[in-house]
Amino acid sequence: MATDVDLVDGLVRIRVPLERTPGEEGPADDWLWAEPLGSGRYRVESCPFFAYGISREDVVRVAAPAGDEAPLLEDVVEKCGHRTLRLALDPDVELTAPEIQALLDQVLELGCTHELMRPKLVAIDVPPQADVERVAALLQALTRDGALLWEWADPRPC
Repeated sequence: MATDVDLVDGLVRIRVPLERTPGEEGPADDWLWAEPLGSGRYRVESCPFFAYGISREDVVRVAAPAGDEAPLLEDVVEKCGHRTLRLALDPDVELTAPEIQALLDQVLELGCTHELMRPKLVAIDVPPQADVERVAALLQALTRDGALLWEWADPRPC
């Protein structure tokens, strides 16, 4: 059964288990907002901060929740053309830094959206019409300057 925390504007939080090696630090799960489509299928409506191979608007299949548990991702059944990039800021760089704000503004101008996980993580949704090479070049420039590290979390849109 969904709680108020798990259901917002018709969206449901789904749990994405992460593969971790014994002793590896980090969360055990990622959490994504998704729109129920019926028959155990959901359309992803947020960017993953830790999971790989999933992007916004992908259609996923989830296991039916047991009791008060959140729906659990089983498989991506349809890729919808979006890509996910993630970046982590250098410990000495804040999200409010002018170069980071300029980057986020440029990413928006290129048609992308982003989500923040304070204090230092950003997930970027790159839709099919966006110039992914330009977005990567912007990130790479700040990587050379030492402001951040970035990665492809879902480089293949199909």
